[in-house]
Amino acid sequence: MKAFSHILLASDFSERSGNAEQRILQLTHAGLAELRLLHALPGSLMEELKRLIAGGVDVRLRDVAMRQLEERASRFAAIPGLKVEYLVETGRPHTVVIALAEETDSLIVIGAHGGHAVRDWFQGSMVERMLDGSRQPLLVVKQPAQTPYRRVLVPVDFSPSSASTVEAAIKIAPQAEIVLLHVFEIPFENKLCFAGVSDAELTDYRASGRQQAERDMAAFIRSLPDLGVQPSMRLEYGYAPEIIIEQAGQLACDLIVMGRYGQSGVGQLLLGSVTEYVVMECGCDIMVVSG
Repeated sequence: MKAFSHILLASDFSERSGNAEQRILQLTHAGLAELRLLHALPGSLMEELKRLIAGGVDVRLRDVAMRQLEERASRFAAIPGLKVEYLVETGRPHTVVIALAEETDSLIVIGAHGGHAVRDWFQGSMVERMLDGSRQPLLVVKQPAQTPYRRVLVPVDFSPSSASTVEAAIKIAPQAEIVLLHVFEIPFENKLCFAGVSDAELTDYRASGRQQAERDMAAFIRSLPDLGVQPSMRLEYGYAPEIIIEQAGQLACDLIVMGRYGQSGVGQLLLGSVTEYVVMECGCDIMVVSG
């Protein structure tokens, strides 16, 4: 199975970016061959500084950023066979990151605060823009990394992209326990309640829904290629975004791996609903893949 051999780390030199660096050090065993460290200087800000402050302030800022990146790059120097590059670019940060990641088909890694504070990085919108604009896999690191990932939660809806998500989870955490989670609901349950359907009937519908989910999960697992691990599975009833976060906490997962697209492909974009909600609200690390 091909590993994530190229990684692009987008750094703002904060503690959260330091957490991302720690996580990358834990990923070197998984086939990492090339690491690029990037700091993006917002183009609009640089133009404003040049207008207000004379004396080549833009050059000085780039020099300071390059020295910071050089110091961080030195932390990876002892890793055998790892090629490390670092660069400073000017432009819209998310656009710069996406373009550079696409050049080498890289996994993008960014650091963020755990939980609700994820929105404050790069003027409060970096994560959302990265999710919306990139098809490259994206790893959002929220916690300090002391060990490789040990338990990974993979929400699945049995679509073809779900199989790719499982494979990505094993690639990023080859030694971890993989837990497949499917969250099911009864279609139009609220309308059924308004229509006078009894609680007993709703209970029967939910039981039937669980039985169907069990059959679908078993078929999905049988359809997976030989991935070298045997994932465990969980079926839960309820509102998917909240259940995913709840299960990640109950199972002490240190990573969630999710897809961007649901059962109907682009027309059923999870982004903006389930995936974005989990990325923004969950306290553990999240990886989003396109499938």
